[in-house]
Amino acid sequence: MKRLALTVGFAFGGIAGPALAAVAPSLPQQLAPPSPFPTIVAQSSETAVLAPGVTLGLYRIWTRYGPLAVHAVALDLAVPTLRVGTVLAADRLVSGGETVSAMARRTGAIAGINGDYFDIGNTNQPLNLVVRDGALLRTPNGRAAVSVGADGSLRFGPYRFGGSAQDGDRSWTIGAVDEWPPQGTSATLVTPAFGPLPATQGATVVTLASAGGRPTGTYQGDYRVASIDDLDVGLAPRFGLAFGPLGIAATVIPDLGDTVHVDATTDPPLAGIVSAVGGGPLLVAGGVPAVDPNEPSPGEAKQAAPQAGALRDAAGQLVLVTVDGRDPVASVGLDRAAFGALLQAFGARAGMAFDGGGSATLVARAPGDSSVTVRNVPSDGAERPVADGLFVYSTAAAGPAVRLVSRPARLDLLVKAKEVLELRAVDRAGNPAPLPLGKATLAVQPNGLAAAGPGLTLLALRPGAGTARVTLGRLAANVPLTFLAEPAHLAISPADANPSSGETIALQAVARDAAGDPLALGEGLRWSASSGEIAGDGRFRAAAADATVVARIGSRAARTTILVGRRTEALALFGGAGAPRWTFATAPRGGPGAATVGADGVTLTYDFSGPTRAAYANADLSLGGVPLALSLEVRGDGNGAALRAAFRNPGGERIAATLAKRIDWSGWRTCRIRLPRSASRLISLYLVGSLGGPRVRATGTIALRDVRITLAGSARSSTPPNPP
Repeated sequence: MKRLALTVGFAFGGIAGPALAAVAPSLPQQLAPPSPFPTIVAQSSETAVLAPGVTLGLYRIWTRYGPLAVHAVALDLAVPTLRVGTVLAADRLVSGGETVSAMARRTGAIAGINGDYFDIGNTNQPLNLVVRDGALLRTPNGRAAVSVGADGSLRFGPYRFGGSAQDGDRSWTIGAVDEWPPQGTSATLVTPAFGPLPATQGATVVTLASAGGRPTGTYQGDYRVASIDDLDVGLAPRFGLAFGPLGIAATVIPDLGDTVHVDATTDPPLAGIVSAVGGGPLLVAGGVPAVDPNEPSPGEAKQAAPQAGALRDAAGQLVLVTVDGRDPVASVGLDRAAFGALLQAFGARAGMAFDGGGSATLVARAPGDSSVTVRNVPSDGAERPVADGLFVYSTAAAGPAVRLVSRPARLDLLVKAKEVLELRAVDRAGNPAPLPLGKATLAVQPNGLAAAGPGLTLLALRPGAGTARVTLGRLAANVPLTFLAEPAHLAISPADANPSSGETIALQAVARDAAGDPLALGEGLRWSASSGEIAGDGRFRAAAADATVVARIGSRAARTTILVGRRTEALALFGGAGAPRWTFATAPRGGPGAATVGADGVTLTYDFSGPTRAAYANADLSLGGVPLALSLEVRGDGNGAALRAAFRNPGGERIAATLAKRIDWSGWRTCRIRLPRSASRLISLYLVGSLGGPRVRATGTIALRDVRITLAGSARSSTPPNPP
């Protein structure tokens, strides 16, 4: 598709034509969330119709606590060309994870949002209910889920599971669907969506074949036993009943050729449900705030963080919402109660959260584009691979171009700023369409406040407002213009730059108006640095010492500290004041083992021969600065357990990293990991019996010593100079 660029500005937006406007779900122009949402000082909004029944919104809000960037997609599920579907990372429950944008592009979605909490960094399985194409693929865990019916109906709330299998006078309780390994004396119903079954000593899978071919989504009916396989080695994906060691010891499993009647159901029933994903907590019920007795990670409820969620409004529309966070320049985030209030501002009769933090991601196809892009700014600095998501699909037929789409929908500029306006065309259904041939013309009508010169360059002469009208053939777009003498807010990006001495990096000034809308920079930007050299375009050459860099436009100034170089220091975790802070724990709780702390390190004794899956040496100790890497010496026992470390960032989010996938050595060895700069405290060093491979079933002891941390900067500081 041809794209036309004119020198004036960039953002997303467009003008909805009559055909789309007739079936476009509404989003509020202004948001007025109730308490405890922070007091709003100013706000602005933009909306664009993406397809019949789909509207995209962007809200920039300035509150008493800082800026917020809110993205929303509203869906009218009564539109026949629109559907919502669940997508699993790599199309299976156990995976390496997949980004939301990759899942959307792979399946042809026009919008989507991340879904459930998941076993991050390990098996990446979603932790709650999953229904895909009407099939139950993961047992509900009692937390809130959103389900979508074939008729467009929506339900927000928990589900419960119950199941049994019967072969003549023999019967078995089905305790779960696609949860591994099988627990207790109950059987687990496994489906191909789980993925390959890992080797599990003492477990057996009874493969079932449906007389009607593919098993039904509710798994109610008669099945024939096609094979019986021990899991001494892994197996390819299959449908059947899995029995663990306790289950095999407690009963006689079905025989080859037997007919087994399966009855696996949920309460409420999944009849008519085509898609569902879990999450939590439930935030709104009956139009008022809800108190969810089973909310996930309750310790994070009062922390301002990125948020993701969904709601049903009074008209039955489904609205997907994200809020960016952990960025004082662009969006500070919300706690859960305030996020619930935001959902109420969108008209929620019912609403819930999905996994937030670095997982919060919303993607959408901008008007005129053929595929999705990430609309929000994930707080990890890049998209985080997640477990599943809820996605939007349109089957509206493509047609000829009927309207011109301008990016941005409006222009916000500082005086004497120059930007580029992108033009694209869409058809009556919002699909991208070829631009007509011909030369675009730009007519500027800002009451003498700007001039259109050679090359269609827009140059503001003084502050004010107006309109630019762009025409191309029979298509046209109107672009409102606003010119400001200086910004209301100014910041420097990136705030976490870490050059070496003598290295040159590119810094950028980020200017915003009072509502948080970004402004194109004019000619009045000035730079200065306390150390090193900085050019007029923001290129900074570092000296040996850390530097304070200042950007100024008029009376506005922004400062940031540039940490120069790196240093590696011993991290005193075990002696002195750190020693009493170490404690021992297991998963499940109360398992055998110990964490013995000495002046030089910690000895971790574990027993994975029974139900214990993980053994922890827990603490809560500062890393002392802006971390880049961590190393420590490990005395292995050769049993093959995995060694991990857990950290916490200033926002309270837990961050896990793997030091060794398998401790398959004896004696001392050094292990190293890179750390996210946001990690501020070490909270745990721990062993797990498996990271997706065969589970270790042994007792043993390892020792850890000589922990060293690599920090950014030339001088030690107790906290990051530019906290996220």
